[in-house]
Amino acid sequence: MRVLICHNYYGRRSGEGSVVEREAALLQEQGHSVSIFSYDNQDAHAMGRVELGLRALYSRQTGRDLKSLLEEQSFDVAHVHNTWLLMSPTVYRDLWRAGLPVVKTVHNFRWLCPVATFFRDGQRCHDCLEHPAGLLNAIVHRCYEGNLAGSAVAAGRLFIHRDLMRVYWRYIDVIVLQNEFVRQKLIENGFPADRMEIKGNFLRRVERVEAERGDHAVFFGRLETAKGLGTLLDAFESIEVPLHIFGQGPLEDWVSEEVQRRFGENGRVRFEGFAPRDKLVRTIASSRAVIFPSEWYESYPISIIEAQAHSKPVIASDIGSMPTIVKNEQNGLLFEAGNPAALTECVLRLWADNELQVKLERGALEAYESNMSPEKNYDQLLAIYQRAIESRKIQMEEVSL
Repeated sequence: MRVLICHNYYGRRSGEGSVVEREAALLQEQGHSVSIFSYDNQDAHAMGRVELGLRALYSRQTGRDLKSLLEEQSFDVAHVHNTWLLMSPTVYRDLWRAGLPVVKTVHNFRWLCPVATFFRDGQRCHDCLEHPAGLLNAIVHRCYEGNLAGSAVAAGRLFIHRDLMRVYWRYIDVIVLQNEFVRQKLIENGFPADRMEIKGNFLRRVERVEAERGDHAVFFGRLETAKGLGTLLDAFESIEVPLHIFGQGPLEDWVSEEVQRRFGENGRVRFEGFAPRDKLVRTIASSRAVIFPSEWYESYPISIIEAQAHSKPVIASDIGSMPTIVKNEQNGLLFEAGNPAALTECVLRLWADNELQVKLERGALEAYESNMSPEKNYDQLLAIYQRAIESRKIQMEEVSL
């Protein structure tokens, strides 16, 4: 099969980019031809504000670039991931008009929330869906990085492509959701349930390492308010369990300073910042558990897949998609989001109960093998592509009649 993968890389390294690269590599390993049509938001720094805003709203450049590619190569199916910022949702129409079956993986909530997070001012927010002012709320609250113009572009783009042009209904054959929570959110807001398929992310087996279990916990991810870092530090301040924190992001300086202030320079809680992947993976593999205290609606976090692939229980907050991935008492433990005492209780319970530890380790590995292995993912991906191809074929036959 000849597959065209379309993805707009963020200006920073992200889990979405890793998913794209892993899926492309998996398909190539299975003998399929894969090409990636991409943009990188790092290039946005060289653009003027007006040019960038117009391109985000409606990118004619995407159509020109795609046309040049399709004149040189042919494909059986197109698989679109992220389109923010430079690609814009015009890519769906351009692919459709070129006759390609279109698959879309929804990695976040950008179809419902202009900034994709349902998170504002340190708390979960649904104003753009529930408040009478609708998408204007994103502009009023300057939800996009506190920037009025950027917020107007994000809200305007969603209005144009979702509400005005109905792009996501007209030009996509199969919509891939990563869990049931996201699926229900979209269905509640009028998206077509009959085009949806659920497929999570995966970790390739070559990325796993073997290590003896130690006595430490691990947090790794983007360092921002929504990830529950305040809750994490508050919880570990009252217990004697070692913790390694990996990551980069807006709160990097704050986390570094807080760790040093609360635990000392070489204390049991260590801020590792950015680390080479081999060090990160070894630390995960030798840990007792991975902590995931996020306070916004995650989709399908790579960090949980990493943990379960290494047989590590995940202690996670109980919101959004987490209960659909981390099964309480089966492959991890859930606690009330934003509640340090509840997180502390889960950590102490696991560290005191070796029988529970072994049970959750077994459950974590079973979850990986059942839902997150490359073999499972490949079978699902091929079935989704075949469904898109058949769907487009039926539509073309109906048009010819």
